[in-house]
Amino acid sequence: MSKPVTDADVHAYADRQLAPERVAEIEEAMVQDPALAARIAGIEGQNVWLREGLAALLDEPLPQRLIDAARPKPRRSLRIFLPVLAVAATLVIGVGLGWYARNALLRDAGMPTSFASEAAFAHALYASDAKRPVEVWAPEEKQLVAWLSRRLDIPLHAPDLNGAGYALVGGRLVAGNEKPTAMFMYENSAKQRLTLQARKRPGTGETAFRYAVEDGVGVYYWVDDRCAYALAGSLDRAQLLAIGRLVYQQLAAADDRR
Repeated sequence: MSKPVTDADVHAYADRQLAPERVAEIEEAMVQDPALAARIAGIEGQNVWLREGLAALLDEPLPQRLIDAARPKPRRSLRIFLPVLAVAATLVIGVGLGWYARNALLRDAGMPTSFASEAAFAHALYASDAKRPVEVWAPEEKQLVAWLSRRLDIPLHAPDLNGAGYALVGGRLVAGNEKPTAMFMYENSAKQRLTLQARKRPGTGETAFRYAVEDGVGVYYWVDDRCAYALAGSLDRAQLLAIGRLVYQQLAAADDRR
């Protein structure tokens, strides 16, 4: 590279604010420097965590007490305070509108706002990495599963998708909303990749299967007992659902053996 990578470059790249001509240089540096790539991936993951952590606050309606304060009864004894109340009401409404506008801008900018969109985002980020798509490689599968199980505080299993033409590449830990997310990556002979992501959640006893397309990435996701799972890849719906059923069957069988 002609110029060294600065902290400003790192954060601008992670925030998608870097000039296009500089992006190529940073990505070249990431290929040559795994530590730099890991640092940027960590910042991007933290950005997702922060956005999702604040999403609930952005969607909250204005408290009724503040709305009532903006419409005080015009009693004679309070007339002296009306200008102050008017200013306070203007500030409250302005702040509220500002938060709603910010929320809309985040959505318009394509920021992840659900588990499905987070799964698609993480898939696009890591599946396209030719040099370091995972933290732990397939030959160390047992150590990988044990490590991710400890980090999520729940037993995990890496399904065998060789029958569907996809071999395990390895896995990594991904920053999630309120809790970490485990990612297992698979690849077929054509170098197409799939990712299976798992996130701990409170047990509900319910299982729900859904399909979504996020920025061109298909996501098949479901909730099973204490985990939420998302299978992501650039496959058509029928192919993704077929592999998703295979994953579900293997996970259910693994749970039965425990």
